[in-house]
Amino acid sequence: MDKDIKKINDILVNLFNLVLKLEEESIRSASSHDISITEIHTLVAVGTGRPRTMTHVANLLGVKVSTLTTAVNKLVKKGYVERLRDEKDRRIVKIRLTEQGVSAVNEHEQFHETMIREAISQVPGGELQQFISSIDNINQFLMVRSSMCHARSTPFAMEPLQLGAHQLPVPIVQAGMSIGVAGSRLASSVAIEGGLGLIGTSEIGYRSADYRKNRLKANLTAIEQQVSEACRIRDEAGGKGLIGVSIMWDRQNSGKYVEAAVKGGAQVIVTSAGIPKDLPGCCSDKRIALIPTISSKRAASAIIRSWSQKYNRVPDGFILQGPYAAGLLGFKEEQLDRAQEEWYRLIADVKAELSGLENCPLIAGGGIFHKKDAEKAYRYGADGFLMGTRFVATEECDAPEEYKKRYLNCTSNDVTIVKSPVKTLVRAMGNDFTDRLAEGGSDDYDIIEAVRRGVEGDYDEGLVFCGVNADEITEISTVKDVFREFTSS
Repeated sequence: MDKDIKKINDILVNLFNLVLKLEEESIRSASSHDISITEIHTLVAVGTGRPRTMTHVANLLGVKVSTLTTAVNKLVKKGYVERLRDEKDRRIVKIRLTEQGVSAVNEHEQFHETMIREAISQVPGGELQQFISSIDNINQFLMVRSSMCHARSTPFAMEPLQLGAHQLPVPIVQAGMSIGVAGSRLASSVAIEGGLGLIGTSEIGYRSADYRKNRLKANLTAIEQQVSEACRIRDEAGGKGLIGVSIMWDRQNSGKYVEAAVKGGAQVIVTSAGIPKDLPGCCSDKRIALIPTISSKRAASAIIRSWSQKYNRVPDGFILQGPYAAGLLGFKEEQLDRAQEEWYRLIADVKAELSGLENCPLIAGGGIFHKKDAEKAYRYGADGFLMGTRFVATEECDAPEEYKKRYLNCTSNDVTIVKSPVKTLVRAMGNDFTDRLAEGGSDDYDIIEAVRRGVEGDYDEGLVFCGVNADEITEISTVKDVFREFTSS
């Protein structure tokens, strides 16, 4: 081993062991000497603030709820923690520190503050910021290495996914494309093959006779009918896959859309375009899987933290939409290049974030076109695969035939990126409308209305979403063909 490398290694190992030893000595001499290091760390996770759910604390510690339960039982007996019922929902049990527990945490935090202050006093004042920057760089590197431990070296396998109370036989998810592109016909066809078929809910009732009079009523009625019809078709064909909906959470009445989908028999609720912090409040039935769509590890962490604290629940999975996807992207212009460079690292990072949860699969979407694309995402930690563009170009897709032909005629030069009204990016086929947006025209437009125009055949002034690989569509295939490609050995 190189001399410098060996010295750094010895320092890091020694630092870890010394801090651990000092902590042990501190606890032995503290007033709360009857608890272990693991138990004091559990108390710190419970925190001195408002009560937290067991799920929330387990997530902070990166352990299973069952493991935490054993630890908390001991701390309750020792008088450091107490259990109480949530005032708004008596079914939810929360935990908080007793006065003895608060005292133990404060004493432990004081030990750490004193230790760090004394340690950094050895660093010359003018070098402190450089020292902080250096150790932060090492910390960031080790965090990335930690994420990559979830990368797989095992052979690619299309294994079933557990989504809440339901098992998905084949880990393929068809994107919930809106304005009638992904309706009951496409979703049921996907479910018959064992995948998750999603019905796009945005303006789903635009073909209804009373749509102009009462948009909301028409949409809610159409959601319930389309979901019910998809379930019926799947059941009659003996399909074992799942039926769900995709709901844009930044739109009004998203909670009512959830209610309509549940009435129709949806087994899965997928959200996009926003952080759905209150989704469990709209659907308390834990038999229905709730799956948010995200584009960052930070978003996943925020949702897990919010749901576990407020609802004592965590998502039943996440869809990670990457920078190569169709339609609305969760990236701004200045973020896109870096997101494309780090796409597979992002999969690993998010997978690491979810690893502490008992069952929360990661579904990767964006640029998944061929089996080899899924294989690469799988190696970095993806458990399932979301596809949209491939399913538009199928016989079963609910979109008009002329709409599908746009994909047949699409070249790589036709795929463009423009800004959305919320300043993030959109990937679509180029036309007069996108040209004006790209040339610096106003991005204050109704994106749903623009998509509707595209679906209805206004290919000059409408938006036709497509993925980065849309130019690879050479024929209108079938849903069965797509599944056959991905599941064949």
